[in-house]
Amino acid sequence: MRIRENDPEALGRLAQYVVHASFAAKKIRYVEASESVIYKSRMHKGRKRNFEVMGAVEFLHRVCLHIPDPYEAMIRYYGHYANAARGKRRKLGLEESVSLVVFDDMPDRKECRRAWARLIYQVYEVDSLKCPRCGKRMKLIAFIQDRHEVVRILKHLGLWPMEYPSAAPARASPHDADLFRKRATSSLLG
Repeated sequence: MRIRENDPEALGRLAQYVVHASFAAKKIRYVEASESVIYKSRMHKGRKRNFEVMGAVEFLHRVCLHIPDPYEAMIRYYGHYANAARGKRRKLGLEESVSLVVFDDMPDRKECRRAWARLIYQVYEVDSLKCPRCGKRMKLIAFIQDRHEVVRILKHLGLWPMEYPSAAPARASPHDADLFRKRATSSLLG
């Protein structure tokens, strides 16, 4: 969503989002002379120090390594729900004897389809189903998720290329981390 210059509420929401960084900015210092980053943390038992010096590109590479791949499992199951425990119960024939009470409090799909526009209004204070021309309520007929199809439609309407660059999905750096270490070490020594 585009934020206009004269929209202080949207700028305020964006600023609140930016304030909540995924890591502490106090721990990071950029040294412009050597183009390196100093990252401070707790005392490392093996290295006997509480900081790490690396090149700026290597630092970005390490940050990107924490971004999960699409469909990567981030939740692990332990105890009763672990795969091993479920397999043992299945072998012993105990899986069927456990009676589970399932509460189906999930709303139906039709209700969820109606709720997304309300949720967008709560966050962005914009009625996404209000027609910008006549002001009447629009009817949703389809979601287009294919990027190429969206670009084709925008080109047809004369709205492509857009005024701001589209963001590529964040992924880990394809570059070799050893190459960055060698560059960072040589730039610090030389």
